[in-house]
Amino acid sequence: MSNTDSSIDTLVSISGTMAGIGLALVGILAAKSSMDGTETVADDLFLFSSLGFLVVLALGYLAQKETKTLRVDRLVSMAEWVFSVSLLLTVVGAFVLVYAEI
Repeated sequence: MSNTDSSIDTLVSISGTMAGIGLALVGILAAKSSMDGTETVADDLFLFSSLGFLVVLALGYLAQKETKTLRVDRLVSMAEWVFSVSLLLTVVGAFVLVYAEI
């Protein structure tokens, strides 16, 4: 990966924002007086995606603190995979939540 520094900077920045959005959605859903099964599934998906984005933040921090080595490349690769899975969970959670409202 040639742009490791800019790649991890972007992942860290976006992950922090996405973790905040996901946790806000969890809080909003939890504030409802009653949730049905699909809303509970969406709530769990948003929670797990937020946790994934927080893991990306930790991996990004570790990658930025080390010099350019094979270990840094692995950390960046792991961060990219976790970010992708977390983003997928967020999208699936949004679809489930929209489905629950229809």
